[in-house]
Amino acid sequence: MLKYHIDKIPDLRVSEPEIIESSLESEISASPDVFLTRETEEEFREMTGQVHGTIGRDGTDVHVGVTVVYATPSTCVRCLERFVRHGETGERTLFFHEKGGESGELERYGKDGWVSLAPWIRELILTDLPSYPLCDEACRGLCPQCGENRNTGRCTCSSEESTEGGA
Repeated sequence: MLKYHIDKIPDLRVSEPEIIESSLESEISASPDVFLTRETEEEFREMTGQVHGTIGRDGTDVHVGVTVVYATPSTCVRCLERFVRHGETGERTLFFHEKGGESGELERYGKDGWVSLAPWIRELILTDLPSYPLCDEACRGLCPQCGENRNTGRCTCSSEESTEGGA
């Protein structure tokens, strides 16, 4: 699980960082309330992948660097066919101890001393997912006249009508 207590995170001033190796599927199962929210359930329910990285601290500052490699089922917005989108994203960040009510640009962890990486990793993946998923950049989409998938067959409409929308 991608949750660490500050007392168990290696101090980088005297030791090497801890290696993070985790299955994305197991993290989603372990934290369904983080990953499977109403807005993101479709994207994460069948997602597979791996989380690789390191975690260490310098005093109370926690340094984290991860790479997430994932595969998720998607629907092409041009031809409406299902396909598996493969992606990779990563980032380094600093989690600091929340001492006051001011929110900053960096990640925070609370007075209980627990650093949870799951919400941060969820956001990394969400910002990497395309808002306009395509099965292929060269996808030809559907014929606007008959609805035939132009990638898998030829429609019976004239080529002029099907490319110009009948104008």
